[in-house]
Amino acid sequence: MIGSPEINKVIRKILSSTLKENGFNKVNTRHNWAWIDHCIWVLEIVAVGKYFSDVTGWSPMSIHVDLGIYYDFVPPKHSEIKIGKKGELQPAPYQCQIEKQLHCNIDQSNYTNHFENLAEKERKDIWWIEPDGSNIEEVIIDIKQSFLIDGLEWLKENTDLQTAFNEVEREHNSLNKFYKARYFAKHLNDKEKHNKYKYLLEQEQKRIENY
Repeated sequence: MIGSPEINKVIRKILSSTLKENGFNKVNTRHNWAWIDHCIWVLEIVAVGKYFSDVTGWSPMSIHVDLGIYYDFVPPKHSEIKIGKKGELQPAPYQCQIEKQLHCNIDQSNYTNHFENLAEKERKDIWWIEPDGSNIEEVIIDIKQSFLIDGLEWLKENTDLQTAFNEVEREHNSLNKFYKARYFAKHLNDKEKHNKYKYLLEQEQKRIENY
């Protein structure tokens, strides 16, 4: 079975230079960051692993690609952000205020048609990797194209803080949304919306405490 070192070698060969050319300051194969003003771009490549494979049928080395943007003016709520050697924040995608997954454009039906779960059969956010690694170059090339066509545009669009704030406001009402929106409004000096989301945050906190 192919291992992570072999897959990482192909990632570096095909994808890493593209990330560097498009603004990523720290390219570390599967964990990559770019620091742009108040934004930190994150791109992470993650293997689904054995447990997920046993439950769903996907090969354990299959991968998904997570994007995120972390805005440094929004205080972290719970988990501690990793700090690099130069004191730079290195958040994981799940710690970012907005997230996105890249989608596979390869026809993978020959791998997934036997799945009993229809949702797994139709999902496009995972790239199947053959146990012997025979399709790994095709997979990484497709990830590169998905990044250039879809992911990079999303990152650039949401580096504009007003655009990102609009995205946050479109989320379903929740404690997390009100928390993020409050700090976006404060940073953008929108006093009316800051007061609005501060109030909604306080009310939602009370509701949860009383529940």
